[in-house]
Amino acid sequence: MLKASLIFLSFSLFGTFAHSQCTTIGQTPGTAFPVCGVDTFIQNTVPACVNHSVIVPNCNTPGANYTDINPYWYTFTCYVSGTFGFVIIPNNSHDDYDWQLYDITMNSPNAVYTNGSLAIAGNWSGGHGNTGTSSSASALFECASDSIVNVAPTFSSMPNIIQGHKYLLLVSHWTASNQSGYELIFSGGTGSITDPKIPTIKNAGSACKDDALIWVKTTKAVRCSSLAADGSDFSLSSPLASIISAKGAHCNEGFDMDSVLLTLNNPLPPGNYTITIKNGSDGNTLIDDCHNSIVPGDNAAFNVLPIISAQFTYRVLYGCRSDSIEFFHDGRNGVNQWQWNFDNSTQSTLQNPMEVYSAFGNKSAQLIVSNGVCYDTAAVAINLDNELKSIFSGPDNVCPEDKAFFQNNSIGNITSWHWDFGDGTNSSDSVPPPHQYPASNSDDQFTVKLIAENNLGCYDTAARQITKVKSCHIAVPSGFTPNGDGINDYLYPLNAYKAANLEFRVFNRYGQLVFETRDWTKKWDGTINGKPQPTGVYVWMLRYTDSDTGKKYFLKGTTVVIR
Repeated sequence: MLKASLIFLSFSLFGTFAHSQCTTIGQTPGTAFPVCGVDTFIQNTVPACVNHSVIVPNCNTPGANYTDINPYWYTFTCYVSGTFGFVIIPNNSHDDYDWQLYDITMNSPNAVYTNGSLAIAGNWSGGHGNTGTSSSASALFECASDSIVNVAPTFSSMPNIIQGHKYLLLVSHWTASNQSGYELIFSGGTGSITDPKIPTIKNAGSACKDDALIWVKTTKAVRCSSLAADGSDFSLSSPLASIISAKGAHCNEGFDMDSVLLTLNNPLPPGNYTITIKNGSDGNTLIDDCHNSIVPGDNAAFNVLPIISAQFTYRVLYGCRSDSIEFFHDGRNGVNQWQWNFDNSTQSTLQNPMEVYSAFGNKSAQLIVSNGVCYDTAAVAINLDNELKSIFSGPDNVCPEDKAFFQNNSIGNITSWHWDFGDGTNSSDSVPPPHQYPASNSDDQFTVKLIAENNLGCYDTAARQITKVKSCHIAVPSGFTPNGDGINDYLYPLNAYKAANLEFRVFNRYGQLVFETRDWTKKWDGTINGKPQPTGVYVWMLRYTDSDTGKKYFLKGTTVVIR
């Protein structure tokens, strides 16, 4: 089959079978089959799918597209350095299988798609039938054939593999129209991928939060398929409970495991126990990828500790300026380590610490406890709701004939209020009645205070200045002397406390605008751009709305600048 010249036809056939991404376990680098040199691996069918383009070193055949089409991936470790020999034998001799071998030591499996230097051998020949490595082949990589006559060899030379290194083998089925499978046999090389180590039980223990669960860890990976689901591969030294099921860790997404979780029909009380391996209902113990079995009778002792809890109590000591919280943990069931985290800022390793908070509101506390083996975590939210703050609003100025209105905006569990209006009068109401200040011939200032008391006997005081003005009658002076002596230096509408939407303009004798403002407290100093204006008569215009009545006013007059 000519891959380079028939690449368009290849994708026409392939498109009806394998446009989907590969999801079957074993068809991606991260879920590769673990294999061993003693196996003849038989793959009867090849689900149609595609993952990514593949980087093939030194292969730049025009039109060739190297892709892991309908792939299976295999992973193994080298235990004896040497040459690596294997053969792929298609069930249908007309099938075209391609392959590539990667050394992924210290790399993620998916790095094979982006790091071309990981590939150490491969064969992408357009020839069909058996393929693999051979001591008589001349090249580590065979590229896609570039003509019907010049078909590359289907065997590549044997690469050297290194003891302790981890490898991935990609087998790609380019013949998209036929998915009949193949045999994968490892033989002929001087290197070995067969692990001679016999697996054993490494250790065991009880689940920290459930005494009806036991975990068992092995010294090396064993096949998920060798585990009896009823837990019969194990026996427990106690008559107080029986193993009723077993589940391998990560067996849902892989082929081997090194941990098993056993479920008991009853919780085990604290004490010392032994878990022992035996032939299960499936006729075997746990078996590794090289068919090495854990020897029956292998066992591990473990200790069931009392279940620990991080649940804790606390007591709030309320204060006027700060609160203190005492935290308590009972230390039951052998807890000997405490890690407190308060509001993600302060910490403590005491069993019963105390925290002081100068700011009120919502607080959080977390506790992590341990007995040296197991851990537990608990957390609470605490609302310190005893904040007391005296707050009120009121006018800055009040006219002689008007009353001042004050609004109480205080915060806290307040039980009493005391208003002092600064003129010898007071009130104990939450919101006092409108207050009338005494008339006078001057602007008078008063300090208004609000003292709030809460249910804990704490006090807070707020104060603000209020000015009872001499007059609120709006008037514009008929003259002013802008000489900087501090007396009558400015022109502006006097006493415009109740003027809303104010507009004040001043014109010279030529009708030119020399000053304009919408804020009556902004005053004309007799200059334009800092340049003093000459002595003479100036015309002013004043518009405003009376804020009490809503009535609009337009006033016009003259004033004299005197220098």
